Amino acid sequence: MPLSRQLSLSLLAVLILVFVGTLWINTNNTRDFVDQQLASHAQDTATSLGLSIAPYVAVPEDLPVVDTMMNAIFDRGFYQSMVLRDTDRNILIEKHNPNSVEGVPKWFRELLPLTPPKSVTDLNDGWTMAGTLMVQSHPGFGYQQLWQNAVQAFWMILAVFIGALVLLYALVKIITTPLLAVVKQADAISKQQFEQIEAIPRTPELKRIVLAVNRMSAQLAKLFTQLSSQAERYRDFAYQDALTGVANRRAFELAFEQLLADSEQHSQGYLLLIRLTSLNEVNSSLGYQAGDEYVALVSKELQNTLAQQDLNGTLFRVSGADFVVLLEDTAQQPSVNFAQSIISQLNAIEKSEYKLGTAHVGMGSFSFGDTRTDVLERADNALSGASVSTDRWQLAQQEEVHHSNTEWRAQLNIILQQNHADFVAQPIQNKQGETLYAEWFARFSSSAAVPSDSAEHSKADGDNKAHDYLPMGQLVPASVRLNYAQKLDELLIASALVQLPSQHHAIGLNVSRLSLSQTSFHQWLISALPQDSAACAKLVLEIPERALVNGTQDLVLFIQKLKTRGVRITVERFGAQLAAITHLRKVRPDYLKLDGRYVRNIHNEPDNQLFVQSLVNIAHGLNIQVIAEMVESEAEAKCLTDLFVDHLQGYYIGLPVETK
Repeated sequence: MPLSRQLSLSLLAVLILVFVGTLWINTNNTRDFVDQQLASHAQDTATSLGLSIAPYVAVPEDLPVVDTMMNAIFDRGFYQSMVLRDTDRNILIEKHNPNSVEGVPKWFRELLPLTPPKSVTDLNDGWTMAGTLMVQSHPGFGYQQLWQNAVQAFWMILAVFIGALVLLYALVKIITTPLLAVVKQADAISKQQFEQIEAIPRTPELKRIVLAVNRMSAQLAKLFTQLSSQAERYRDFAYQDALTGVANRRAFELAFEQLLADSEQHSQGYLLLIRLTSLNEVNSSLGYQAGDEYVALVSKELQNTLAQQDLNGTLFRVSGADFVVLLEDTAQQPSVNFAQSIISQLNAIEKSEYKLGTAHVGMGSFSFGDTRTDVLERADNALSGASVSTDRWQLAQQEEVHHSNTEWRAQLNIILQQNHADFVAQPIQNKQGETLYAEWFARFSSSAAVPSDSAEHSKADGDNKAHDYLPMGQLVPASVRLNYAQKLDELLIASALVQLPSQHHAIGLNVSRLSLSQTSFHQWLISALPQDSAACAKLVLEIPERALVNGTQDLVLFIQKLKTRGVRITVERFGAQLAAITHLRKVRPDYLKLDGRYVRNIHNEPDNQLFVQSLVNIAHGLNIQVIAEMVESEAEAKCLTDLFVDHLQGYYIGLPVETK
């Protein structure tokens, strides 16, 4: 029971007792007073009347005179009875009034009965006893007086009672409002929302409590901000170019190696190598400050062009004159259009001192399984061709044969018609070997013709049946390119939900960024979830970090609905964009999965260790557990455990196995 209700009921009970007790005492005292008045009234009447009739009582012929004198008094109605007796106790005259009371409820008379005493006086004729006179007052007038007094007392005490209730309500509000505000603030602090209580109570004790909690909230907010700033400083120091503010060569190497080795995402796309061909000339003729301005200008134009395109791209500065743009999961034509946009923008800012042109662009494709050296070599060869081309850009010649869009559309339609997917599962465990959940990776049988060389790109389970499955590194980008991503996600989730009740551990499924941006997918998934909350608790959805950065309020509400149903949320590839940290308070995921670029060889990378430790501190401050993926050695696992990472995933922890 809330404190406000306890206080209200307790004080209300006290007020009711005071109200009833005061009314009872007042009425009871009035009754005693009325009883005394009735007794005194009867005694005075008996005495005065007795003296008046005493000379006539002894003479029988004078009894009519006595009767007349008694009638004169009795007929006034203030008396219940009068009885005149002789010396032998014989009744000479007897008078009685009916025992009726007007205007007083029966229950009141029964609750507070009046019993007027009978007053008796002796009648003496000289020295001779002539008889006795008994007089009893009528209680009706006493009841009326008592009733009127009780009614007046009731209304007066009720008015005081109502006034006391109003004061009680105000008192309870004065006490509980600051306490409820403190409780609300404490809940907000536990969610890393450091609010301040604006309404400061005037009561000194409550004021001290509220001010103390406000100071604590301010200090925690400051500490959390410091942790976030520290993480940003670590990242900027290690992975950001000081001149342009974009990611540096080290960040490029980590990110690109991760893309090429990520067997889960099977990423593919295009790498654009952009070279400022006039930088050496500018540095020599105009000085390094002019050169820095040249580099900063081109960097700004590249960032603006990338921001205007609906592409999943990242800009890096890999050397003094070279920039790299990685376009993930992007088809050839959008990549070509982007390269042409870059050249168009850079030509527009070309100056006379840029004697060799502003920049040239070489572009080459990459996919899962390629090596960084081979991709850069292709892009560099294309850049050499661009330097002598009037277009100032060139696409490297492709050595691989991919499905055409028509072929991939046919293959995707077959997959959707089959309405079934196979999965392999890889466990996520803590240092005690306990499984948190198993991440499920989809695979599809090759039902249509696929290129003979595509098998080398399929590494779903690493066994001798790999050639029987479609290359996910090409299938996933094709689904994005042909607007099949949502349908494919729905198929995968529906297939997994069928197997969900039979699983001993929770399962994790990846959801694409494009699906998460669609309201229709939100509605479908909410309706497809099991009604049983225990079954929903066995489902973990992994959403990409980029979805948080580019997400809308609808995505936040969607995630909140999922968590209400019992579904757990993991934000994967976390750390690639620190802007996502600001969105964690809204989304409140259950787990963060560190980007694999920071995990690989972490035991030999002090910078990565500092950055991961700062991310872990931030996550734990938000009550979020941290998962490290792509753990492939004991040294990596030990280092991550020492950095307080909660759970590990990778080939060192467990190989992907077929689901049962």
